[in-house]
Amino acid sequence: MFRYSMIAIAAIAVLGAAATANAADPAAGGKIVKEVCSACHDPSTWKGKSAAQIDALIHQVVAGKVMHPRKLTLTDAEMADVAAYWADAANK
Repeated sequence: MFRYSMIAIAAIAVLGAAATANAADPAAGGKIVKEVCSACHDPSTWKGKSAAQIDALIHQVVAGKVMHPRKLTLTDAEMADVAAYWADAANK
């Protein structure tokens, strides 16, 4: 019984994390874009890309795995917000 309870708790935690990841705020992302990104990037940079694809790339930039002109320091939530903003703006 204990084993099944632990599995259920783990499943709930995973689903909760997924729900949080999907709760990106494009408006908050737009504020970050205006402050940090818009000097070099515009929506056409992201044409045809999903928020998930953009988010993955931003994570790589922040981790230093992809070259970028400036060091970015963003939280996971901020990266998701920026990705949501760019995906919305680029694919309208």
